[in-house]
Amino acid sequence: MVVRPVPQIKGWLDAVVVLGHMVKDRESRGHNHRVAQLCVKIGRQLAMTTAELRVLAQAGLLHDIGKLAIPDQILDKHSPLDEPEWTLMKTHPEMGLSLLGDGRSKREILAVLYHHERLDGSGYPYGLGAESIPIEARIVAVADTYDALTSDRPYRKARTSVEARGVLKEEAGRRLDARVVSALFTTLDAQIGTSPELIRRTLLAVW
Repeated sequence: MVVRPVPQIKGWLDAVVVLGHMVKDRESRGHNHRVAQLCVKIGRQLAMTTAELRVLAQAGLLHDIGKLAIPDQILDKHSPLDEPEWTLMKTHPEMGLSLLGDGRSKREILAVLYHHERLDGSGYPYGLGAESIPIEARIVAVADTYDALTSDRPYRKARTSVEARGVLKEEAGRRLDARVVSALFTTLDAQIGTSPELIRRTLLAVW
């Protein structure tokens, strides 16, 4: 199994350039941008500050950067992963931490590292629970889950928004932050959130 070589990433702009060149799958690139947008929309519903929204935009865009170190045959597999493959896949948050390095806020780094942690301790990589998971990571978790459910993947077709909401409702308060799930539903229902232009300005502001 061949692992892709990953260059040293020294700054935010480096990370964006690396993502653009190395993430070959157009849908994966789209997923990262949609998660960033959803994170900012949720943050606005939760009355977060502009600085906090910038952290969310960065974390949403870079949450899966650790997958650059995961072999393509795992990422593109059209059937469920076996145990060794799944074990390797679950290392991507820590891989992301090692790639991001210095020069970012601690909140952004923790959001990338902890975005697969769950309130009941069933997540990874550390099995954190409840308030041990930073709010930014809990927001990325909800946005990532919703977009993953409503997007085509190699092993399954996308679910409808209604079906995805049903899954999130079941997970709210148990594995996902109920307040964050509610904020997502509110922004989806009312179409309140961030315009493409505001997202563009928010992302450019961190460069």
